[in-house]
Amino acid sequence: MAVGAPTGMALGMKGEDLAGVVDSMGFLRDYNLGRKVKVGAHVVVVGGGNAAVDAARSALRLGAKTATVVYRRTRAEMPAFEEEVHEAEREGVKFEFLAAPLELVEKGGNKSAGNGGAVSAAKFRTMELGEFDRTGRRKPVAKGENDFTLPADMVIAAIGQTLKPAELFDGVSVKLNERQYLAADPVTGQTSVEWIFAGGDAASGPSSVVEAIAAGEKAAAGIDLFLTGADHARWRENRVVNTFFDPEADPVMANRPGLKLIPVKQRAGTFAEVETTWARAVALGETKRCLRCDYRETPAAAEPAAAAK
Repeated sequence: MAVGAPTGMALGMKGEDLAGVVDSMGFLRDYNLGRKVKVGAHVVVVGGGNAAVDAARSALRLGAKTATVVYRRTRAEMPAFEEEVHEAEREGVKFEFLAAPLELVEKGGNKSAGNGGAVSAAKFRTMELGEFDRTGRRKPVAKGENDFTLPADMVIAAIGQTLKPAELFDGVSVKLNERQYLAADPVTGQTSVEWIFAGGDAASGPSSVVEAIAAGEKAAAGIDLFLTGADHARWRENRVVNTFFDPEADPVMANRPGLKLIPVKQRAGTFAEVETTWARAVALGETKRCLRCDYRETPAAAEPAAAAK
């Protein structure tokens, strides 16, 4: 079971069932699958992760006049990558920090004419950072009743992703972990039902592509072990890499080269790749910025390490 965490979490507030309110995962999925995506003129995105920034940048490219990301903490606490936030600002995305959603306002008008039942605005409350919570971050708390409203004919919820296990199994009871994802052995991927294996976001919650691929490797080896009774995962064995290098040589100190980006004007209305490729010389230079991970694996490197002890 490697279905990811495909369901966007609901905002849990009045008005979230109005027309024009969608989750970021569904919005981005529909576009990337080539489905017709209707975008409002004024889009408000609630959240502070990469999905929120991606949704806002995509909304502008799809024709929105404005796109505003509203996050309940400060910019420093945003989980989104700084370079993504910076480029979003350059493209015209607006940001509102220290603001939490209160309710979504319904559009007035004659419902029989199709003008009712749609979102028209989002109401927020100004926040400030209070005491530290269990995540190690300062918890946002209401700063009085300083409310404000943003016009919005489309609201995108990007506050997290989740899994609905009940939709996956037909009467088979699989144990869940404390985060309500599939509990799987970290080495083999095996669940509480011996013939069901799980990995990726479905087991760990939203994470990285690299960790999902690693989970696939582990599950493949675990399934093989379950079927054959033998452990054939030879890639887990430590191997000496026959690579020559001078253990006394210091690595070359070089700054990380920047990426050349296409101009902002060329991004409007298109999903062309923003980041261009490096020149050959620059790419080769980057390969020389080694982290020396082979230092511990060669016999020649073991001697200086042992002497240091």
